[in-house]
Amino acid sequence: MTFPIISIIVYGAWIALLIVGSRRAKMGAFNQDSMSLEATKNLQGLAAIGVICHHLSQPAANSAPMAALGQMQIFREIGFLFVALFFFVSGYGLLKSLDSKPGYLNGFLRRRCLPIVVCFYVMNVFYIVWHLLLGTKMPASEWICKITGVALLNDNAWFVPVILVQYLAFYVIFKNVKSRPLALSLSFLVVAAQAGWFLFNKHFTWWWGPTDWWKKPGALWLCPWYKSVVALWYEGEWWVNSTIGFFAGLMLAQYEKKVLPSLQKFYWPKLFGAFLLFAASFALRFFLYSKNIHYWLEFSGNNSTLPRALMFGVETLQVLSGLLLVVLIRLKLWSKNAVLGFFGNITLEFYLMQALFLRQFAIMFGWMDKGFRSPEGFRLEGWADQLKALAYLVLVFAATIAASFAVKFLTKKIVGLFAAKESR
Repeated sequence: MTFPIISIIVYGAWIALLIVGSRRAKMGAFNQDSMSLEATKNLQGLAAIGVICHHLSQPAANSAPMAALGQMQIFREIGFLFVALFFFVSGYGLLKSLDSKPGYLNGFLRRRCLPIVVCFYVMNVFYIVWHLLLGTKMPASEWICKITGVALLNDNAWFVPVILVQYLAFYVIFKNVKSRPLALSLSFLVVAAQAGWFLFNKHFTWWWGPTDWWKKPGALWLCPWYKSVVALWYEGEWWVNSTIGFFAGLMLAQYEKKVLPSLQKFYWPKLFGAFLLFAASFALRFFLYSKNIHYWLEFSGNNSTLPRALMFGVETLQVLSGLLLVVLIRLKLWSKNAVLGFFGNITLEFYLMQALFLRQFAIMFGWMDKGFRSPEGFRLEGWADQLKALAYLVLVFAATIAASFAVKFLTKKIVGLFAAKESR
């Protein structure tokens, strides 16, 4: 049996991240700043690292050369929970800022939405150049849609339209609705509407064309690009299965003065109960899998919405119980260190740029071809395989960090030009 190098290094690094710089409240006391700006920035950094570990673990499931990364398999199952954590912090931060900063919504679109839009298009330029260098072939209509953002050239960039929908909805709702309960209800409906569209649409536009056109042999390979799998917005469960975190963040910000003191009463039983609920949600998810209930049933001919709704409900429980567990733990313990703070300041850029290097280094290592296809099957994880996988992991992290700073720099410069133009 080969010594698990990847496991020791990756999980050891995570333990260090969570322990180094941790602040532990004294017996009978609680951290009063567990949701401060600094604390939430650290949470964003944690989410950023979790997401790249999730993406690093994915190829191991169907690529023999990358099987050593299967030692990170736990991250393959929880990537959406890290994204939910980012949504949660975003929703919480928006409402806290609205309540603490007079005139916060004045200039909101310029301050909060414009940088995200600019960042998206700066990122897109990097991916356009990369695909041109790879020699990627696409019809003109697909190039146009992916350059403009109507479709995604970087499939990880789904996060941008979703967070923009949430931000724009927040702006419109809280600017025009004075009743806070009504505003929160409308915010929930925005999240629910996105989920509803996915549950209907699933993974491709099955409803666009003759009845059951996609069931014919080879139909999905021969159809126009815009009708193929996950070609357009809101095709894929990852677009919606973490957005409830945004609404949860709004709710905590609104009722924080009641919720946090309430959680402190009978704290240990509540912590234990939250852990059991979180564990039960995972058990329920794997039970559904064992009964062949999952999101991808349309490829076996089952286009019913009910199985996907069941899985979506379970994942919603995972997100909400996971966020409750995070809030409870941080009342007693939260980590403050330079690494989490560092990644917390480049979260969006780091998220958007990693797909390029995950694939480019896999191509350079001979693990994928330029069409991103990998050999099937598995092999034993020898020392050479693990060391090569470790080198891949380090290179992906390093290159993504460097590219993130480049994107952040260019975004700041371009946003500054808009600001200068407005001030004239």
